[in-house]
Amino acid sequence: MIRKIFFGACLSLSLLGIVPAGGREEPLDCYTIAVGKGASVDGSVFVGHNEDDTGNIIVNLRKVKARDYGSPQRVALGGGAVYETDGKTNEFLWIEATTQEFADSFVNQYGVLVTSDSCASKETKSDLADGGIGYMLRRLVAEKAASARDAVMLAAALVEKFGYRGSGRTYTFADKNEAWMFQVIRGRHWAARRVPDDEVAVIPNHYTIREIDPDDRDHFLGSRDLVDYAEASGWYDKAKDGRFDFKKAFARSSGPDLVFDRNTLRHWRGLNLLGARTWDIADTYPFSFKPGKKVTVESLMALLRDHYEGTEYDATDGYKLGTPNKTKFRCICTASTINSFVASLNAGLPEPISVSLWLALGKPDTTVYLPLYYGVESLPPAAGLGSDVHDYESFAKRHFDDAELKAEKDRLLHTKILALQNAAESAYAGMRGVIEKELMPAEREFLAGRRLIESEIAALYAKDKDEARRRLTAYVASAFEKVGAIYDRLLKKRP
Repeated sequence: MIRKIFFGACLSLSLLGIVPAGGREEPLDCYTIAVGKGASVDGSVFVGHNEDDTGNIIVNLRKVKARDYGSPQRVALGGGAVYETDGKTNEFLWIEATTQEFADSFVNQYGVLVTSDSCASKETKSDLADGGIGYMLRRLVAEKAASARDAVMLAAALVEKFGYRGSGRTYTFADKNEAWMFQVIRGRHWAARRVPDDEVAVIPNHYTIREIDPDDRDHFLGSRDLVDYAEASGWYDKAKDGRFDFKKAFARSSGPDLVFDRNTLRHWRGLNLLGARTWDIADTYPFSFKPGKKVTVESLMALLRDHYEGTEYDATDGYKLGTPNKTKFRCICTASTINSFVASLNAGLPEPISVSLWLALGKPDTTVYLPLYYGVESLPPAAGLGSDVHDYESFAKRHFDDAELKAEKDRLLHTKILALQNAAESAYAGMRGVIEKELMPAEREFLAGRRLIESEIAALYAKDKDEARRRLTAYVASAFEKVGAIYDRLLKKRP
């Protein structure tokens, strides 16, 4: 039972040594853009995301079948906490970043997308029940939610019951109708705001919710004692501060130098590339903004590949000074970016093509975005490894101890992409030319042919649903095969 919200609303894995019970979040900077359906070129809700992490991480894709266990299941959350479900799970697509607690992304059979960005909070106390919740929050949402609002409510219930064990985080929950930003603070407090249909929201790695309106339950939700908690903690004084500001109250300061605080510059760039006005680095940025023109998949790809080219913060003089992924400025695409995607969630399209992902299995500046539709019968063999049968214990073991997966990683397209990506970093200017000549034509071909393949699938689906899925599955497999063959050729040329 979800307890009252203001504005309205097993086996312990830590004992197995495979869940980091402390919940430490790496100080790395992901990046997300959420686009309302009225702000996009085709009525889709768009979500663009760069995932940033370090280590020997494998990006592994799986489409996991829905399952009914036949009885309630006790789900280990790490650190000792256990959550009991009814034993039923949604089908979901899983973009897995092995060994990481806070890096996976999901989209499920209802088109509910889950991704996240670390946001450091001021909170240092740990109000947790048996170690709290971290890693499993996003997957439980994917397994149970039927809408973005469902996702907010479930995440809220989990946070309030167990306590969130990271410093803070923004979860982006989106579906074919709307997108929400769920911003959580270490412990049991949170706020959520809906992205207006005609606006765009950018999340680097700091909180972005500012004002809250308790009377507008369609757009704002949060912990019932959020303001009181901020006052009691000494982070908000109504007489001195005036109207309550979530970001001001709870965000940990990252220093006075806006250019080097790792977040402001990336936020500024998103506003200026997509917005209708010019923003200064010292401006107070809004939660969301109206775009200068309707947002496209291509414009989001360009933003996720950006290194401030053409601005005063371009630190490599057009790549003459080396890779732009390792400069004094934290860029949107950077050395620690392990995957990138643009999701298109469109209720106006037939079910097999209503949820699509343009997925880069590496840094997007040195690889292509591949087309992937949720409606495929199965994923291409080179996309990922592992069972598609839902199993809580084996999934956790394989995720945090990926030795078995590493032994087979040469079968993955991701491994080839990493090999060429590493070569590109050491000779960036020259390799960018090779990538543009050899790889990017494939991406442009996929983008140019998108409408044709979708119209063909839509027409076929009206006549023969099974055949439409088979045709879609074959199309996605051929795209992966085409890009894999290009990588084989390019890597064969490398010394």
